[in-house]
Amino acid sequence: MKRGGRRPKNAVEVEFRVYDPSYPFIDASQAENCRLDLEVLFPHSDDGFVEYFTLNGAPPERILDRIDRTDGVDAHLVARHDDGGRLQFHVRDRCVAITVVDFGAIPRLVEADSGTGRIVAEVSSRTEAAELVDRFGREHPTATVDDCYSRQQSTPLFAHHDFKQTVIDSLTDRQREVFLVAYMNGYYDWPRKHEATELADKLDITLATFSQHLRAVEGTIFSLLLDTDDERVFVE
Repeated sequence: MKRGGRRPKNAVEVEFRVYDPSYPFIDASQAENCRLDLEVLFPHSDDGFVEYFTLNGAPPERILDRIDRTDGVDAHLVARHDDGGRLQFHVRDRCVAITVVDFGAIPRLVEADSGTGRIVAEVSSRTEAAELVDRFGREHPTATVDDCYSRQQSTPLFAHHDFKQTVIDSLTDRQREVFLVAYMNGYYDWPRKHEATELADKLDITLATFSQHLRAVEGTIFSLLLDTDDERVFVE
C-alpha cells in the first residue's frame, strides 16, 4: 500500500551569463567592482518597468552617476547602508529580467558582480526551458546559457508565484507603483523611514491620493489572503 503524501514536483532552472557592458547594471558593476542584486520589479504606470536593486561594495553616488550617462534608464537612491544601498531603476529599454517575466518564468536570481551578470529563471518543464533559451537568445544575443538542471519541489511549482501574480494583476499600474515606492522606502517599517507626505511629494500626488491608493492595495491583498465567506468574522 502506497503512503499518502504530496508527490514532489519537478522544476527546471535555466542559468544565463551576461558580460555585455551595454546593459547598465553590468557596466556599473564592472566599473565600480561591486555587486547589484535585483530585489523586485513591477510595471511602471507610464512605460517600462521599475526595478529595485541592492548595491554592495560601492558608494551609491558612483552607480547613479554611471547609470545617468546611459539612455533608457533613470536611477534614484532609495536608502543607504554602510557598504552600498538600495537603488531604484526606471527601465524603458531592453532588460534581461523583463524578458524572463514576460515569458512567464520565475526570476529566481538576477545579479551583476564585477561585470558578470547571472540570471536564473525557473520554468515547469524542459520544453519551456528550451523555449525560454530560444527567446533569450533572440532578445539578448550576447548572453550565454551556463546551465540547465532539474530539481524537485515538495510544494506546487507556482503556488507562491501564482498568489503574488494574482495580487499584481488585481492592482492598477498606479496602485502597484505607489505601493512599491511605499514599501521599498520603509513606509511599513517601524519606525517609519519616510512619512506619507514625503512619498506623496516624490510621486507628485496629493497625500489623500497616496493614502487612497495604499488603502486600495491593502484591501486587495487582505481580500485575496483571507478569502472567507464565514459570517462569524463580521461585526454587526
